[in-house]
Amino acid sequence: MKGVNMSKVFSEVFATYSFFRSLIICLVLALLLLSCSGGGDSQSQNNAPNEAKYISASWVIIGTDSIGGNQAIARVATSYISPTGEAVCPNITIDGFISQMTMRVVAGLMPLRSTDYQPSVAANFPVSVCETVLPLTAKVASIAGQSIPLPKKSPDRVLLFGDTGCRMDTTTLQNCDDPSSWPFSNLAKIGAQLAPDLVIHMGDYQYREVPCSSSGGCPTDVNSPWGYGWDTWQADFFTPAAPLLEKAPFVLVRGDHEICTRGGQGWFRFLDPNSYTQLRSCNNASNDTIANYSSTYAVDLGRGSRLVVYDSSDVSTGSTVSDPNNNYYQQFMQAFSLASNPIYTNTIFINHHPILAYNIPKSKSVPPGNVTLQGVMNSVMGYLYPSAAVNSYYPSSISMAFHAHVHSMQAINFSNTGTTYPATIVSGGGGNELADAFPTTSPPFYTKDTVAPGLNPSNMIWNNNFGFALLERIGESAFWKYTLYDKTGNVFAVCTQSGRQLNCSN
Repeated sequence: MKGVNMSKVFSEVFATYSFFRSLIICLVLALLLLSCSGGGDSQSQNNAPNEAKYISASWVIIGTDSIGGNQAIARVATSYISPTGEAVCPNITIDGFISQMTMRVVAGLMPLRSTDYQPSVAANFPVSVCETVLPLTAKVASIAGQSIPLPKKSPDRVLLFGDTGCRMDTTTLQNCDDPSSWPFSNLAKIGAQLAPDLVIHMGDYQYREVPCSSSGGCPTDVNSPWGYGWDTWQADFFTPAAPLLEKAPFVLVRGDHEICTRGGQGWFRFLDPNSYTQLRSCNNASNDTIANYSSTYAVDLGRGSRLVVYDSSDVSTGSTVSDPNNNYYQQFMQAFSLASNPIYTNTIFINHHPILAYNIPKSKSVPPGNVTLQGVMNSVMGYLYPSAAVNSYYPSSISMAFHAHVHSMQAINFSNTGTTYPATIVSGGGGNELADAFPTTSPPFYTKDTVAPGLNPSNMIWNNNFGFALLERIGESAFWKYTLYDKTGNVFAVCTQSGRQLNCSN
């Protein structure tokens, strides 16, 4: 080391060390500062989908998984589009764990369908739909900082709504801005105050099928939504139902307003509990024979009570259909198979169209329930139970039935000559224009107007008004007390279930 100035070498090494040390510190500080300021453009873009301003609606639905158990699905409608033009899903937080939701279907203008009302417009959906299957063990969950309702294993308070949209068609223009004419928003608020654990919607969510005109009582604003796109779904369902969507998960029944030539495109995007596919999207008329029918499934309500959910959306009153290859035949086979599970002591059959209940009153008579479904049910009963009576409609394993479609409330009991049938509740007064009133006669009309061939109710309570029903579990049992409310929140009837019978008072 002779001739080497060690002091100088040390100084140079130390200077180099100091330089790199300072550089590292500066880089670390810069990164920390960048993080504190929002992470720069890239980080801001990653957070943007989680901003509440992009979330147009959120909701939770209950369906069934691949082995027949309950499956809860959280969904959102989001308008977020990335700077590169891609729809991006927000995050969901479940019990403190954060994950990104899965894209169900992206925003877009759907193909124009030939609809029941012409001329129509193509359904525009400027929102994408994202979803996440919720673990059954989840305790708390949120999206964009807002809590979402989680299902209970054994719900004790259940609301029953039906036919909630505001009618705008070629015969009726309901005033959608007037709560006295269209009270769904008020009914939803009243229902939410009853602290439900679950809401069952019996179908017909969307009714604004033609533009408003000055000849009707509906809003005459040229921007009033109509058709089958997001603006109408939002106005008819998601906005007025928001108090309920925030409170409880939904079991959703498909009505005739959700068939492919009406609101079917929106039904599959937003509410159908199954996976979204182009085959089952209502975007292509050639697939309607598939998309207009859905498999029957069950929802466990706990403590021996169960729902069996049946899609009757595209049925029309007509001749008996007894072909075993018919869709409705196969769906009843599925329904009765599900109902045969002996661990359930109270199985409730639910579909949109009344079966053992009355249809829309006409003139001085009250027509029976849907005769096509009655005929198919009778054929299935004859196949499964050859010794059954000629007019048989439900196996003994089904205790109750819920329907809508008729825009009023009905509670019907049967106990004819030793043969009982499931007591029936129709809850179709959720907001759409009321049906004609059931006649008040002595003796009551139901003593002469049959609900099905050979079958009259033993007693019946009805209300020609808007309203909904509250189901409250009786103790720890599988059975329920049914309280029927009118549009002001007043109780007009209370029924207590005992097997296949309702003991009602009003």
